[in-house]
Amino acid sequence: MSETPVRAALRAATGEIHARLHGLPALAALAAGQLDRAAYAALLRRFLGFHRGAEAALGAAPDLAPWGIRLAERQRAWLIEADLAALGVDAGEMGLAALPPLGSAARALGCLYVTEGSTLGGRHLARALDGLLPPGEAGRRFLLGHGPRHAALWRECCDALERCGADPERRAAMLEAAAGTFAAFAAWFGAPGPVPQGMALPPAGG
Repeated sequence: MSETPVRAALRAATGEIHARLHGLPALAALAAGQLDRAAYAALLRRFLGFHRGAEAALGAAPDLAPWGIRLAERQRAWLIEADLAALGVDAGEMGLAALPPLGSAARALGCLYVTEGSTLGGRHLARALDGLLPPGEAGRRFLLGHGPRHAALWRECCDALERCGADPERRAAMLEAAAGTFAAFAAWFGAPGPVPQGMALPPAGG
C-alpha cells in the first residue's frame, strides 16, 4: 500500500521516537531472537500493561464506528493473555500504561495508528521465536496479530486516518495523539517493572 498524505504526516511526526523504540533492550533482544522464556514472559507482561491501557483509553474515547472502525475486533490484550497462558504464566493484575487523553475521534485514531501499526512487523518477530517456542501459534499469537484479517483491518485503519485527517485541525490532533502514544509506550517500557523472579516455566516442548 502506497503512503498517503496523512500517513506520511504521521510517519514524519513520530519517526524519531519510533526509531528510538527499536533500541529498547528487550525489543532489540526479541528481534534478534535472544530472549529466554522468562525474559519473553516478562516482555509479554509489559506489552499487556500497555495494551490494556490503550484499550481502556480507546474504549473511553468517542465512538469510531462512523469512521468504519470496530474496536472490538482490534483488541489484542487477550492474545497476550493467551500467550502467557501458553507459557504457563498467570497474567494477573498489573498497572496500566498511562496514555494521552483521547477526547476526540481524531485523537483516538492517532492512538490507533500506533497500536495497529505495531502489528506490521509482528510476523517477523514471531519467526524470531522459532528457537524458543515449538512450531505453531501458541506463545506468539500476539505477534501474529490479526492473522488472515490483517491486511483488511490495516486498510480500514488507513482509510479512516485519511478521511478524518483531511481536516487540518483533526489532522493536528491526530498527530499529537500518535506522538503521545509513542511517548507513553517508551515511558512504559523504559520504566522499572516487575521482572519475574524464579518463575517456573515449562520446557519449550511442554
